[in-house]
Amino acid sequence: MLTRARKEEIVQDLTDRYQRASLILFAEYKGMKVDAITQFRDKLYENYGDRARFSVTKNTLVRLALANAGYKESEWMNTVSSTTAVLTIDDEDPVSALRIMIDFNKSNKILPIIKGGYLERGFFRGDQAIELSKLPSRNQLIAMVVGGFAAPITGLVYTLNGVLTKFLYALNAIKDKKAE
Repeated sequence: MLTRARKEEIVQDLTDRYQRASLILFAEYKGMKVDAITQFRDKLYENYGDRARFSVTKNTLVRLALANAGYKESEWMNTVSSTTAVLTIDDEDPVSALRIMIDFNKSNKILPIIKGGYLERGFFRGDQAIELSKLPSRNQLIAMVVGGFAAPITGLVYTLNGVLTKFLYALNAIKDKKAE
């Protein structure tokens, strides 16, 4: 039995984690075998190290921590019920963790079931998780933005180079004509 002091300590720890998290995912874990949970955790820790946490905590403590962290109760109230495990990611690229969960679901016969969550403090339902997992990673987005900025500049450089090249050809033609 947890003492009141220990529960308060857990709620404070969860509150801190939820405030820092770029991804909070609520999942139904009922029916998952311990081996499967361990495999999933290993895959997460392989990619995120200690910035990932997949834990089962009493729903009451999770609800208190979410409220303390500033998340709207109307969003998560129906999601944090029955057997809920919470995945938190404190990283710049939370979409990859969502992708890991979706891939794990496919290979593990649908478990754990994603109930919903928060991506960068924006709530999403479980049925939206697959679409969110298809988003490009942070590094891919940065590359796309840089490519978008570089394309017009590159085009300008080639255009100016073409103008200069034509000008030099014209000067060479004039020089050759005067040399005759």
